[in-house]
Amino acid sequence: MKPRHLLAVLSLLPLLHACGSTPESFAAQIQQAFESGDMDRVLALSAIDDAPADLRFFLLDQVRECGEATTTCTAQAEPLDDKFKQSLGELGAQGLESPQMPEGLIVLTAKEADGKGSGKLKMPYAKVGGQYRLISQRYTAAKLAELRATTNQQLLDQMLAAGIYDMAAGERRTDWKDTATALPADGGEPGQMLVKTSTALYAAAQAGDPDAAAASGNDFAKLMLSATDFSGKPVALDVRKAKLRTQALRFLHDVKIGGGWQRGDEAVLLVDAKNGAGWIERGALFLSKRDEGWGVAGKQTISYPQ
Repeated sequence: MKPRHLLAVLSLLPLLHACGSTPESFAAQIQQAFESGDMDRVLALSAIDDAPADLRFFLLDQVRECGEATTTCTAQAEPLDDKFKQSLGELGAQGLESPQMPEGLIVLTAKEADGKGSGKLKMPYAKVGGQYRLISQRYTAAKLAELRATTNQQLLDQMLAAGIYDMAAGERRTDWKDTATALPADGGEPGQMLVKTSTALYAAAQAGDPDAAAASGNDFAKLMLSATDFSGKPVALDVRKAKLRTQALRFLHDVKIGGGWQRGDEAVLLVDAKNGAGWIERGALFLSKRDEGWGVAGKQTISYPQ
């Protein structure tokens, strides 16, 4: 994911806070940590333990990109602007709150050497335990109660109501389940494949082994973590390990199937699992059958802390 894309995503999820005696010195620490690709250092300069897995992924994946030789990242401290303040209000309406009041923003500017990509990432900071840290949003108590009360059946209904795209018809169909066949409790072939690949992928992520991850049977992992890039050039092992670390936040593990439906080479499964942040993630997964087996092609899930 390139910096310009991260800007679009993270502008919806106000992030972080800083460590240092002044905002300017904190910004310098953030810049050094990002430029060196030091994820552990960035996490030490952050207070984001209550942040959803996707937000943590986007932060660490930007650290990974800034650490690449083709990208230059600079950071500076700036006051909160009106647009950011407005975004905080919008997030509040979505059930997100700031544990600490942001004192300002660390603005990270990323530029690619070829000049084709650039972007700015605005990260809120505040003092936590007497030190500047990047801070994040968290779910309110009311939002957490709402998430926990939402059933997998309700999530399935939301997926079906939105429609499942029919390639032959060239449109979304809301009657997909009407012509599908119910699967057994373990999800049949697609369910068994999902459990097998997610177990192998989790083991690979825990071991920090991109080769094992690429061979897990997960199509996305195979694409992202291959030993060669799209042009066939070798990808350095440390680069692949960094990608695995960030992507692991989004992988599901401890997957339990609660039945499902199949229609030709498509299937919908009800699942209960955990994501890479250790949060519960559950709901409906849409799978499609490819040459090498079944892969997740869409989802209607929710996640929350255990």
